[in-house]
Amino acid sequence: ADRIAHIISGGIPPEAVLGVTFTNKAAQELSNRLQSQLPALATQGREVEVMTYHGFAYGILHEYGIQAGIERSNAIIGPGIARQLLLASFTDDSYEHLDMTAPFQRLIDATNLAQQLSGNLLYAEDLLASIPVDGAPPWPARSELARIVRRFESAKSDHGVFDYGDLIRDAHRLVVANTWIATRMRERYQLVVLDEYQDTDSAQRELLLAVFGSDFPVTAVGDSDQTIYEWRGASRENFDGFASHFSAMHGPVTETLPLTVNHRSGTLLVGIARKVQSKLHSTDISSGALQASVGVTTGHAEARWFRTALDEAIWIASEARRLHDVEGVNWKDIAVLFRKNQQIPLVRDAFNLAGIPIEATSLGGLLEVPEVTDLLAWLRILADPEDLISLVRILTGSHYRLDLGDIAQLTKWSNRRESWPNNVTDTTWALFESLDRIEEIEDTDLRTRITEFHRVYRSLLSTAQNVPQVELCRKILDALCVWHEIEAMEPAAALSARLNLYRFLDLAQQWNPLRNRSSLPDFLGYIDLLEGSNTADELDTAHVNGSDAVALSTIHRAKGLEWDTVFIPALVAGTFPARPVRYNNPGTQPHALPYELRLDAESLSNLDVSERERDMALRNRHTESEWRTAYVAVTRARTRIYFTGSHWCGSSNPAKASELFEIAATSDGVVTSPRPEPGNKPAHIGLNTNGISPDPLFSEGWEAALQRAMVDPDWVNSLTADQNSYKDRVNQLRIMVDGLPDDPDPTCDSPENPFATSVTGLVILATCPKRFFWSEIERLPRRPSEALRKGSALHRRIELHNRGKVAFQEIEEALSNGSAGNTSLAPPVSDPFEVFLDSRFSDRKPLFIETPIDLFIEGARIRGRIDAVYECEDKTGWEIVDYKSGRHRTDLSSVVQLQAYGIAVRDGAVGSGFSGELKLTFLYLGDKEPIEVSYQANDEWLNNAHENLRNLARYAAGNDFPPKPSAACRGCDFLSFCTEGRSSLKS
Repeated sequence: ADRIAHIISGGIPPEAVLGVTFTNKAAQELSNRLQSQLPALATQGREVEVMTYHGFAYGILHEYGIQAGIERSNAIIGPGIARQLLLASFTDDSYEHLDMTAPFQRLIDATNLAQQLSGNLLYAEDLLASIPVDGAPPWPARSELARIVRRFESAKSDHGVFDYGDLIRDAHRLVVANTWIATRMRERYQLVVLDEYQDTDSAQRELLLAVFGSDFPVTAVGDSDQTIYEWRGASRENFDGFASHFSAMHGPVTETLPLTVNHRSGTLLVGIARKVQSKLHSTDISSGALQASVGVTTGHAEARWFRTALDEAIWIASEARRLHDVEGVNWKDIAVLFRKNQQIPLVRDAFNLAGIPIEATSLGGLLEVPEVTDLLAWLRILADPEDLISLVRILTGSHYRLDLGDIAQLTKWSNRRESWPNNVTDTTWALFESLDRIEEIEDTDLRTRITEFHRVYRSLLSTAQNVPQVELCRKILDALCVWHEIEAMEPAAALSARLNLYRFLDLAQQWNPLRNRSSLPDFLGYIDLLEGSNTADELDTAHVNGSDAVALSTIHRAKGLEWDTVFIPALVAGTFPARPVRYNNPGTQPHALPYELRLDAESLSNLDVSERERDMALRNRHTESEWRTAYVAVTRARTRIYFTGSHWCGSSNPAKASELFEIAATSDGVVTSPRPEPGNKPAHIGLNTNGISPDPLFSEGWEAALQRAMVDPDWVNSLTADQNSYKDRVNQLRIMVDGLPDDPDPTCDSPENPFATSVTGLVILATCPKRFFWSEIERLPRRPSEALRKGSALHRRIELHNRGKVAFQEIEEALSNGSAGNTSLAPPVSDPFEVFLDSRFSDRKPLFIETPIDLFIEGARIRGRIDAVYECEDKTGWEIVDYKSGRHRTDLSSVVQLQAYGIAVRDGAVGSGFSGELKLTFLYLGDKEPIEVSYQANDEWLNNAHENLRNLARYAAGNDFPPKPSAACRGCDFLSFCTEGRSSLKS
């Protein structure tokens, strides 16, 4: 702003100066500063043109795009709509190399590839034209991703829309193809100032060069140590290369001015920042190191370590309260800056509990606002009554106030499966159906609340068929009297709730699907895609300008901002600086653009090495990026900065302090305190509000009242004026409690029985111990499995058949074929259920169906469920049958499943008084004919089975789980990070 004002005072008209910065907020701030520094020009209506980099590109397309057939009516779409178009582009193709069992992960991969292509001025066709002759991995999968992106690009063109990546790429293509456009732009301006240049990517640089790269005065302002948006294409090399990039076009850069004076922070704070800065430079940076401004105060810094993250959050809230009440610091001058979004909720709850106004700005934070979450839950059950989570949230919320006892009473009927209608095949539908049986609810108060829910639901369900989504949202809010409830809140909370609901309503109002007509399921799909995006600004919480509230923000969101006081929590090893999740490695990942195709390929020459060396180089780049993020964090404070961390913050072992915390704690002048011992792991890390809020009945809190009632039961009776009503309620509660399931067997938690697993777990252990470790010990997320879903549906269908009932699926098929008796259009014989009907078991009624087993072997508890137990055809014993929906294959480890079933029958865990022969059979239904694999379980077989299970149980309770590569690796959820498994398949 000073430089522009100086240039204008020298005689250049303000209209001839262009300021370009990164965000709309920064552009507004620059405009405001210029207006305050040039008041005379502001009164004349003359001002500097200030815009964002994307705004600059859009202006070129809007003004000159007609030359390339780009209509001015073309709209810009956000990440949500873009992802919907991209998801639709997955159709009309077959995939041999992409794992489509995890479609959302493939959507993320396609999004990343599309962004990298546009960020390097490329189209999908350019990538497809670069496929090497050998086509070695990951090129086959990359080419399939590129075909998806090509259809996505075509869809955007058909609909006449841009995403943000298109703006830069298409504007560059337009200017390069029509050089007269650059000439006109240079005639319009006499000076260009590029702010936040370290945040630009290579494509933005090339666009600027195409327009202003011919002997034109350009000033770039930025700080390479604040390059923290590398995941968006920015790089330190791009910033540091400004001089060489532009000098190649119009001679040497005149001058480089180091802006090393920090006019914001106290000397103590700058000293800490300088230590962090030293982590970024292997050589001496004394000449370019950060310096404090002359005459600034020393400032205050503290480093405090706590036992738990809860203790840490409560202390931060209490210290903020002290600063405000004692030292007079305004709430809006305090910020808590987080490395990751998931660290925000606990601190947010602590501030809410302390009655401190807050303003949380986090990606996806809008959906965490309680009022918005409740509204979204209603939308979900109106679109899908099977959404059990949303239904229970509504029923147990403030409007209907059901508790777990009420839910238990509702599910009593649903648990009696024999009373379900034939089309009710799962707990969700059963619970929802039970709401229709209001007359069976004995509790009058509960029946009243369920009746009210039923009335509102039916009314809104009818409304949802005829109104747009935003109008449906308004109807829900009106029906539940949400606006009245908001008015009863504290002013700050009411304002926040109201503005966030307005923001969600705006989101619903602005949503306009590019394909098909608007529908509630499509809108909810749009919300889900936004929630899965890491860059969707649409789900940001509302920002209240000028509000006196503490800011809770991620460090990336706080870049460019400043506060008097800053807290940086969760400084534990591996969290901040953070460990890498995965590298953007084109040698192994299909969604990563090959280095040779990137505009910054020259600066990445050190990555064109062996796989091992590349991993190390990528790790180093990630570490540097983390320290730049730390540098941004510690330079946000003017007067005070607090560094905090804790032993217990959600991990299974106590955490250690991060290097950033240690840098602060060992700096001269920083206030520290003794670090507590970690002690035992807390059972729960979360806020417990017991006794904090005043109780209208129990002045000392409900816990103290409970203790007194245990000593003197009559004391509670004396508190009520209506003894009979009170006794009735107690009796009702006792009935509910008596109807709850029994407590689990306490021996399961005893030291003698420390381990529990399933029969399936033992099969996995026998197949691959490492897979068992990741499935049962240190559980990792599993991919959605279409085969598992179909297998479950098949088992359910066979179960209903064995019970003599018709599955809803069969009724649906019969209706679609015209009549239930029409067999000419029956499903093909390869349908597993049809194969089952051709088996010898189809017309036999089992003795036991879906029978649970519970075994104790070698101190371990093993649970499972037997599909069916039949009487042998010669009446000499039993035959246990396990249905397999897949095709027959030889798998020696699968016999463990039948071994467990055989031992369960022998030990009396199934039925009682069994004697006779025992046969165990796998029935494979994935081939055109049923295939049986049977074992005759004589005494020798059972003894060997028991010994095998004992060995597996001992193995499972141990600590050594080596990988065991085999053909089964091909379907393993964890193959992507199992080196041995991948090597086995390659060989």
